[in-house]
Amino acid sequence: MLIPLVGLILGIALLGFTILAYTGNILLQYTLVGFKPKGNQPFVIGGSLLSIALMLGIVGYFGYLNAPDLRLLRIILVIVGLLLILISLVDKNKYLVKVDNIIGLLTSFINIKSILILLSSSVLISIFLVSFFDANYGGDAFMYHMPFAARIWGIITSEQYTFEFFTEHRFKGLPLLAHFLQGFFWVIFQRPEATNLVCFFSLIILLLFLRFYLQIPFYISTIALLAVPMVHMHAGRSYIDLVVNVCISILILMTYLLYTNKLVFSKKNLLVIFLSAVGGANIKHQAIPVVFIILCFIFQQLFVNYWQKEENNKTNLIRLFKLFICCSLASVLIFATSVKNILIYKNPFYPVKVEIAGIVLNHTEAPPDFMHENIRKFPPPIRWARSVLEINAFDKRRPWHWTLAMDFISWDQETFGVGGYFGGYVIFNLLLFIYLCWKISNRETKVAAILMIIMSLLVSIMPQSYELRYHMYWMIVLVSINAYLVSRLEQNSSSKQKIVNLKNLGFVAAAFMIVFMNKTKYFYTIPKFSSLSEHIQQEYVVEQKIFNQIKDGDKICLVGKSPHAFFYNSYFHPPANYYIQAEFDISDEFVKEKCGALKIIK
Repeated sequence: MLIPLVGLILGIALLGFTILAYTGNILLQYTLVGFKPKGNQPFVIGGSLLSIALMLGIVGYFGYLNAPDLRLLRIILVIVGLLLILISLVDKNKYLVKVDNIIGLLTSFINIKSILILLSSSVLISIFLVSFFDANYGGDAFMYHMPFAARIWGIITSEQYTFEFFTEHRFKGLPLLAHFLQGFFWVIFQRPEATNLVCFFSLIILLLFLRFYLQIPFYISTIALLAVPMVHMHAGRSYIDLVVNVCISILILMTYLLYTNKLVFSKKNLLVIFLSAVGGANIKHQAIPVVFIILCFIFQQLFVNYWQKEENNKTNLIRLFKLFICCSLASVLIFATSVKNILIYKNPFYPVKVEIAGIVLNHTEAPPDFMHENIRKFPPPIRWARSVLEINAFDKRRPWHWTLAMDFISWDQETFGVGGYFGGYVIFNLLLFIYLCWKISNRETKVAAILMIIMSLLVSIMPQSYELRYHMYWMIVLVSINAYLVSRLEQNSSSKQKIVNLKNLGFVAAAFMIVFMNKTKYFYTIPKFSSLSEHIQQEYVVEQKIFNQIKDGDKICLVGKSPHAFFYNSYFHPPANYYIQAEFDISDEFVKEKCGALKIIK
């Protein structure tokens, strides 16, 4: 108890000293080299972080955080705090400003840009090879992403394989745009592994958008985004979370550019807005409310733009009425899945249970409710913040630090779904964002600050907000805006030797990316050239003894084999020809009811 208590006292003392020095209410106004702390924001932030690192010892003593996570958090706070204090010295002191020149001299001998370009290109090409040659892994991909893609394109018809009862209704009601694209690549390349390409090419589209709309160099945006574990992992797999989050991120960034007066409502820009909105609202149900909120901000700008001050009110009203009709028609197309579900199933989010004013809409399943009690006790914003900072996120039962859904454990475990952004990288980006907003005081940073505040508040209260894979757009937008603002700072700066520049940003992001790759044993980065057919041959995926009970022409009800039931159908075992209906093993009564006269195999 003594050491944590001493740390708490020292932390409070350091915090008090820092604040007093910053406000000028202290006798010690200058350091040994003439440094003046009054009004120096990097100094007060750095000192505050160091004091927090000292005080956090008491948190560990009472067991509020796991020791490894707390140790990592304190190390990060100390490093960032010292860096900020160093920046404050470089910015404010005529003697130490030479340090900046020394850094510039050293980097001139090492072509960092060429190294970063080579690194980003190599990693991107390697992930492409992963997406094209390697079999996917993960329950969601096997249970409904790949099966939905196969059904849509007639690769595996309902005469060959039928989903479980609940999965069949998901196929009827869930948005299917991403699955349509997955099936397209499957047909074009005649290999199921090609379904991974949808996520990979969505990342490429995002990188191109950042290059042409925000003027961020391709290699910088590549490294900065691939340093985010969730983005890196999903880029080469058949999960559809990255695709929908790319669409939402583009929509948010277009909104940002509109509010900073960097864009006009040209046909090209309207098309980008429309396509990204269509993508967001027709890939996942969770994205529909987000797309709706963003479009409200865009439509507001659109209506203001079309109101001409020089015209009379009647002309303006006619103009706005025409615009309203166009927006309404566009909205029907954007929310096509929801409109279809309302017309057919009387529920825009079918098959998920929705209750409006006490009226329960048509559904077949309730929203997921598998949260651990230690997570449930926190309000949604705290759950989200803990997950973003990766507090108690890691679990030794996982094969790697990070996985696609932060899974490999049962749904009701405390660490399930928590984390995925790399807590240290989040802290770095948040501090960088604060610094940039302080350093660049203009419309771009003010709108960016408002955007991040609104986005954070909304994301934090979204359903399952702590499962970060559903809301990757928050981190994507933060990283993208940081890169954009750094490039603007670099362009507008008279000195080319600033510490905060794109090359240094890329260097730091590369360090985080390399740590991620090392911690995941390069599983998501380097291809293993292991095909789906090889994956299916593994006994834990497909039990070969099952085929001893199946004959050509049989009609089978395969029970309790989820998420691998799909791989038992005859498409993957030529020249056999039989029909399979998959079903969950919920109870004997449920199985008898759903299987009917089919031959039941467990």
